[in-house]
Amino acid sequence: MRICLAAIAAACILMPSAAAAQQPYAPPRTADGRPDIGRVWTNRDVDAVFDPPEDQLPFRDRATAMAWREKYGTYMKGGPMPEFTQGVDTLPNRDRCLMAANAAAPPMTSQGYNDAYQIVQTPSVIMISVEMMRETRIIPVVADAAAAKAAHGPAVLQRWTGDSVGWWEGDTFVVETVNLRLQQGQQSPYPTSPNAVWTERFTRKARDALACHEGNYGMEHILSGARRVERDAAGKAVPPAKTTPSRQ
Repeated sequence: MRICLAAIAAACILMPSAAAAQQPYAPPRTADGRPDIGRVWTNRDVDAVFDPPEDQLPFRDRATAMAWREKYGTYMKGGPMPEFTQGVDTLPNRDRCLMAANAAAPPMTSQGYNDAYQIVQTPSVIMISVEMMRETRIIPVVADAAAAKAAHGPAVLQRWTGDSVGWWEGDTFVVETVNLRLQQGQQSPYPTSPNAVWTERFTRKARDALACHEGNYGMEHILSGARRVERDAAGKAVPPAKTTPSRQ
């Protein structure tokens, strides 16, 4: 499974001339001669290309993956989904503030807001820090694909964003990710097993013109609401709501 991500310009305040636009793009370089991809990007700056196409991704158990998507869609629309609201441990990852779908885990996709990505680039490590839930991927840089396979950790060490190792192929930074945590792979918009191997390619194609949470109040409200629905259905009296002093 291969994901190609090419950074493109989101907007231009001063549009380049037609002649300049026809010139091959030459990305700025770091001190070690690599294309400079270190800056703050947003998902509007990214052109994502899936190979194979998104509707042909090789889910081994497509029925289970699609069933979970349907349940989550019902839950997000406010419909009853008791299996999600039994307790803290049964809530989806997003409501537990563990992971925001695929904000940081491959393939990195837009969440609709909090879409800033800060890339910090050094010769030996590239770090991608995601605004959504302050998720971070730290990617060691090795010589090539063979060295990357040797650099991955043991499969037993599953991570929420996977075990990522990268290398340069010309002006493209290639990232291979394995050992994605099972709970993340199951609840991803692109469900995968822990055995999945993701390949991302980051290429700077053009010049640009120039929230996490503070206390997870949502979890408390989701679960208290579910308990009230259960009490109402059983005909039991509802205890008075507790008041919480507002924070100044």
